[in-house]
Amino acid sequence: MKASRTHWSIDLIGGCFGIAIALGLVRFDFGIIGNLMADAQWIDVEDIGTLAAINMFGYLTGCIQQATVKSRATSIRYVQIAMITIIASIVLEGRSTNLPSQSVLRLLCGWGAAHVVSGLPTLALERVPQRWRRKATGLIMSGGGIGSLLGAVGIGLFAPTSAPSAWIVLATLTVVLSLPTLALLRQRKQLPTPASETLTDSTNQTISNFNKRKINQLILIIILGFALMQIGQIPVILYEPLIAVNKIGLTPMMASNIDSLFGIGLIIGGVIPSIVPSKLTTSLFLAVIAAVGLVGMILFGISNHLITLSISIFLIGVWDMMTGTLTLDRLGQLCNEDTQRRAWSTATTIGAMGFIAFSSTTSQLAQHNVNLILAMGITAVSAQLFLEIIQHSLSAKQQNSR
Repeated sequence: MKASRTHWSIDLIGGCFGIAIALGLVRFDFGIIGNLMADAQWIDVEDIGTLAAINMFGYLTGCIQQATVKSRATSIRYVQIAMITIIASIVLEGRSTNLPSQSVLRLLCGWGAAHVVSGLPTLALERVPQRWRRKATGLIMSGGGIGSLLGAVGIGLFAPTSAPSAWIVLATLTVVLSLPTLALLRQRKQLPTPASETLTDSTNQTISNFNKRKINQLILIIILGFALMQIGQIPVILYEPLIAVNKIGLTPMMASNIDSLFGIGLIIGGVIPSIVPSKLTTSLFLAVIAAVGLVGMILFGISNHLITLSISIFLIGVWDMMTGTLTLDRLGQLCNEDTQRRAWSTATTIGAMGFIAFSSTTSQLAQHNVNLILAMGITAVSAQLFLEIIQHSLSAKQQNSR
């Protein structure tokens, strides 16, 4: 499917804004608004982790569903329904002042976010030429940072202490950002199914030099590394405002503003892969950024000052988005588009399972032993770094065998 650069650039905007909603507003900004709901006594502090786990259970369900979809038309329909579900759920969450209703709406939001994150990127990339795919993938995934930043800044400016007003901010952003995404999906329904794109020369060379079993092993390691990143980010996503207020003594408004650095890091983390020359391989990139994530998590764990906290949150944002972007790109280098979508959906599924297990088991520790939560997050990132080093070593052996 050939299209002008203007056309597929517009496609990227729709993809980027959809990810901004599904990752930035639905997931990353919940730590801020969760603490505001606890302050308003809608929920208890311990319920923040519980609601996050419920959200990820919905996410898990959606990921599994999207991974089993075989028809492009069905995938588009699911993503459309998911976008509408997210909009309705966020609007209603601002009116839900108790745990049961919030639980149902968080579940629906998670289900919708999963279909958007798993199904939308490949749809937005359909008309992008192969030589632009890495850059385009980075721009789409940077939407998570854009959404997180807009939500954090919007809440900090207009609703730093009010849960109802904060939900209005998120609902407004969701509706506005959804317009290009819904337009993209409507257009995709009207276009014919594109022919399966052939693999690049480098990918064909990879497969010719690496037998299928070794490729599957490499894909599994990459997927597990992504899942460990999903687990390791939990202390920051869920408990940064709590730590900033209770440990460092910041006001809720300052904590929200500091969290905007996470959004900036996400944006930069999505853009970096698109501007770095391809000579720096994706496999090496994954190992390097895992080391950056570990440094960020350690700094976050020992932070007792505004400066170190700010640096750590920024680094963690960069690590988070670069890991997702590079994982999606690396999977595309190892397999065709349909297999890439399924592998990406599998990665998000396993990540969701880890997120559920971690957030639900740590929710009771939030008030009494947050340091243990931080230590568990650092352990997860250390394991990710170990796996990324292994996958780079295997990739280097494959490269040397050419």
